[in-house]
Amino acid sequence: MSKHDVLTEEEFATYIPNQNIIRNLHDFAHASGRPLDELRVLDWGCGRGRDVLWLRQQGYEAFGIDVDTMPIENGLPLFQSKGISTDCLALLDNHGRSPYPDGFFDYVFSGNVLEHVADIRSVCAEMARVTRRGGRGYHVFPSHRQPIEGHLFMPFVHWLPPGQLRKLLILVFILLGREPNWIEVRGSSVFTKAEFYFQYTVNNTFYRPYSTVRHAFEEYGFSVTFMTIDHPRIRANPLISRLIKHDLFRRLLNRTLLTFKLVEIQAEKE
Repeated sequence: MSKHDVLTEEEFATYIPNQNIIRNLHDFAHASGRPLDELRVLDWGCGRGRDVLWLRQQGYEAFGIDVDTMPIENGLPLFQSKGISTDCLALLDNHGRSPYPDGFFDYVFSGNVLEHVADIRSVCAEMARVTRRGGRGYHVFPSHRQPIEGHLFMPFVHWLPPGQLRKLLILVFILLGREPNWIEVRGSSVFTKAEFYFQYTVNNTFYRPYSTVRHAFEEYGFSVTFMTIDHPRIRANPLISRLIKHDLFRRLLNRTLLTFKLVEIQAEKE
């Protein structure tokens, strides 16, 4: 299912949110000692609002913000059917500003959103504005050298400069049958698809080193911790769990994961 589809009860019934985000949020909630319904949580890039709805059902006062009207409109009918106010999903304005007052949220998170942000500094600035002092954020996004581009499912296309070579490689993968086959270009020629996918990589994805993202958060008053190395799957591996006790190996593995796999950032508002 995609943002083009109306969110249904059947789809939502099987939905599982990012467990690392949820685990981090639960830990934050427990440490705060406050009731869940007093914790304001914002899903930055909420889409159809599945995480917002899930968190509302867990007792959190959850909200969602997005830049696109369509997915929000496709999520609202389910919210209405459950008697949940549709005001909890909102749009950023043309200046990237949300409708919430300063320091409104205790916790702000995003999942696979920051790689779609052209101006990372403006997003960090707005997150800082709406997060209270002592609040937290958790953000998960693909590393800038992840071998497989996670939207087109094509290897290495995002490693190339946004020019004709990248477009040619996209065309080759389409001819090989490796493409997402999005509804917008379904049934189109391979050249139309190649142009559409190429423009998507240029206008909708912005891969950047993890250090660049860290500096942007720190510039606006967040203390940043990279959590990737503490992923449960890594901890569960008996060999790696022993090796990461050694500082040199831990630093080497952490840098490798943050460069070629996944970035998970915990951002504390100072």
